[in-house]
Amino acid sequence: MAADLGEGGVLLDTARPIAAFVSPTALGYLSGRPPTVGHREQYAHCLDDWRAAGLVAGDDGAPASGNGLDDLRVRAGEGNVQRPVLTVATSKSCGFCTQLSADLTANTAVLRALDASVLLVEDGYETVLGTPPDRRTRARLGEVGRAAAKAGTPSALLCAPGRPAQSRLGFIEVSAAFIELSGADPDATVVEAPTTCSVNVAAKPVDTLVTARAGGRRVGIAVRGTEALEAVRVVTGDGDDSGYTPVTLTVERPGSMFLLFRGGELLARARSANALRTALEVVLAGYAPSGPNVLRLLAGAAVHEDGEALLFPRNWVTDLVTHGTRLEHAGWRVCPEPFSTMRPDSHGGLVLLSRSPDGASLESPVAGVVTQTLERPGPLSRSRLLAQITNWIARPTTTEAVDTLAASLRTLPVHAGTWRQAITHLTDMTRQGR
Repeated sequence: MAADLGEGGVLLDTARPIAAFVSPTALGYLSGRPPTVGHREQYAHCLDDWRAAGLVAGDDGAPASGNGLDDLRVRAGEGNVQRPVLTVATSKSCGFCTQLSADLTANTAVLRALDASVLLVEDGYETVLGTPPDRRTRARLGEVGRAAAKAGTPSALLCAPGRPAQSRLGFIEVSAAFIELSGADPDATVVEAPTTCSVNVAAKPVDTLVTARAGGRRVGIAVRGTEALEAVRVVTGDGDDSGYTPVTLTVERPGSMFLLFRGGELLARARSANALRTALEVVLAGYAPSGPNVLRLLAGAAVHEDGEALLFPRNWVTDLVTHGTRLEHAGWRVCPEPFSTMRPDSHGGLVLLSRSPDGASLESPVAGVVTQTLERPGPLSRSRLLAQITNWIARPTTTEAVDTLAASLRTLPVHAGTWRQAITHLTDMTRQGR
């Protein structure tokens, strides 16, 4: 869908985290105005790029499709296996595969009990998990796995008795295949794409994987250390060990403080087990399904003691939490919630829904956004910044939610810079009386 931001807009996929900035001229063309002679070639080039990304439909009215695995489904066979077989192509040079490998290690007990076969094909080498397939099936699917790697990693093909083979491409789809194979519900299990930072956090050994319940959704918590596990168990109980669960949160105590990560983001540094439990309860509550008229952004939020809130990019969370003491002295508290959850107010603005350190519900009017300077060259226009912020909306979402967010952002102050400048800005606001 295309969201109008006043001067330009954003072309956004409501199912996947993909978006593109659209200039005011191109936005008019997308809205039905014929391109001028001088812009036809440039607009056609943009359409080709947008189609390739699946942001606009092809000439036949269907989004661009094809993941390079379609022909391999035929080679994998249709139903001629004795039990389900998942063939997964990975590579040691792929960061997503590194995260997948860490998840597999954390789920060793689940994989060992599978009444199914998993054939991992990594850089030409094969590893079998679960029940070993017969020799002929392994040879055929090993060849398919090596060919599948050319379509991208991680990628997979799922074969089951009496069913056509299914192709899966990307970390989220492959993880969903493991969840389904274990008998758990992919739709009720949280799966988040890894980042470079999350891969670094996941690389260290995990002592325990706890599957927590958050409003009916399954959330994987990797725990390192006995003290951390005791604190986590107070919140989660024994957990739900009924199926494969990707690691979403990580809790450890490397020194004097407990650390709570979401992927590679440091959500909280707790000085006591009680403070960790409080933060973990808030984070897990943030994964529960939201109600109507609620917007969820993949963004961080800070709330001031006077009640107002500011939003900032998700990749700044670790830095602002690390410098949390300085911000606290200025009256700011960084929210640990996995999403910035908001609702529109009656004046066209936004209200942040969060929880205080003691668990009380808070509603804070959003007073502005501090965001990072855009890397691509060109004028730092307000419409480009608003397009960047609109792209923070969590997927899957609806066109109505995107339109509501875009309209609410039009009047918000936006400051661009680095996270260091953001900290200076936040503390200066307090010194200058805000």
